[in-house]
Amino acid sequence: MVESNKKAKVTDVHREEARALKEIWARVKPRNQKEFATEFGIGGQTAVSNFLNGTSALSLKAATGFAAGLGCRIEDFSPRLAAEAAQIAEVMPQSIDDEFTQVRRASVKFSNGTGKVVYYEHEKPPLVFRTSFLRRVGISPGKAVIVEAEGISNEPKIIDGAVVLINTGDKENLNGDFFAFRADGELLIKRLQNVPGVGVLATAENPNFKPKQKIYKDSEDFEVIGRSVWTGALL
Repeated sequence: MVESNKKAKVTDVHREEARALKEIWARVKPRNQKEFATEFGIGGQTAVSNFLNGTSALSLKAATGFAAGLGCRIEDFSPRLAAEAAQIAEVMPQSIDDEFTQVRRASVKFSNGTGKVVYYEHEKPPLVFRTSFLRRVGISPGKAVIVEAEGISNEPKIIDGAVVLINTGDKENLNGDFFAFRADGELLIKRLQNVPGVGVLATAENPNFKPKQKIYKDSEDFEVIGRSVWTGALL
């Protein structure tokens, strides 16, 4: 992605983009700005701060990094740059795909506590992640999906309404990490652990959630969908 080295003049449009971006940042609460900048190719801590505070005009490269790191879409904070990205994708789709990967969003909402399944009328737009990030967390091409958590059973680790990145290629080693799974027609996220001779133990992260634990026996309707690896930060 080629960008001009000339610093753009900050306008009211840029300041409004910064305000919207800062609101998303406050909700997601990523780790420190320096680590975020390095992970998502934004430059340095100063660059992140300048973009969030509207003292620098947001660039498409930075916007793509912010969207990947915050688990949102560019259009959520900059319709201007989202339109620019769409135009570039039409002309040079391969150059963007080399560095960034679009991850589809599931057409159902995975319940974090209530067991309710909500079907969307239309498929939600994909989220964009840096391809190197997906490789680093062990996700092979085509094995990523985004779901939405609902409920308080895993708070504070996974908050109600959070987007969660699932590695559908990692289903076998149930070692106590978070996994998305289907049980008795319900779609859930819990910590899963194999219990030899018994089944799978599902544990809620929230100590106040009832039931805290449940055993799914081998004979029950149960399917692991994939390991949960990210929700604004690595799990």
